[in-house]
Amino acid sequence: MTSPVNPNIREELIAKLKRSNEVAITVVGRSSGKKISTPVWFVLNNDDQVMLVPMKGSNSNWFKNLEKHPQIELSAGGKAISSRATIMRDSNQVERILDGFRTKYRPMWSESYYSKRDVCAGIPV
Repeated sequence: MTSPVNPNIREELIAKLKRSNEVAITVVGRSSGKKISTPVWFVLNNDDQVMLVPMKGSNSNWFKNLEKHPQIELSAGGKAISSRATIMRDSNQVERILDGFRTKYRPMWSESYYSKRDVCAGIPV
């Protein structure tokens, strides 16, 4: 179970996310049980949810880890929170999130970055 997030830390993290292109996620390895961190692209949904789409879809290692252990840490600009991810497999939902990625990352975007588009994850902040 996720403990309540300090509202000040939450607001600071959201402010950092609004100015950032990447968020660092930390997940627990499905086999090793060790914490694994990686930077990923994201979109912020209604200032209360970070949306992630793995580049290799359900084949991405960090996503496989998240499926087994949905607890996740998000950090940006020195602010971090722990939360619980919700896995989504609806193709329409994934495409809506990718539309947000296309808008946010337009100068850097390439359709080839996301080779498998079958899942996304929502993380409440």
